[in-house]
Amino acid sequence: ENMYGMDESGFLPSNQGCQRVLGRRGTKTQHKQGNANRENVTVIVTICGDGTTLKPTIIFKGKNFIVSISDNSWTDTELALQWI
Repeated sequence: ENMYGMDESGFLPSNQGCQRVLGRRGTKTQHKQGNANRENVTVIVTICGDGTTLKPTIIFKGKNFIVSISDNSWTDTELALQWI
C-alpha cells in the first residue's frame, strides 16, 4: 500500500501551559489567549497502510544547533566526528 496517514501535534516544552482557565460549565472546549513569545515543539508521526511507520520528526525553535541521537543516549566516536 502506498497510502500514508500523517498527524502533527504541538506541545509546550515546560510549565508554560499549566494555568487554570475559567469557562462556562458544560462547555467542552475552553480557549486561552496566549502570546507569540511562547515556545512550541511540534511532533509529526506517519504510518503507512501496510502498518509500517516513518521515523518521527520533532521540530524545535532555534538556529545554529545540532541534534544527534544514539541508542543509549551517550556520545561515541561517530557522533563526535559528526560534531567536528
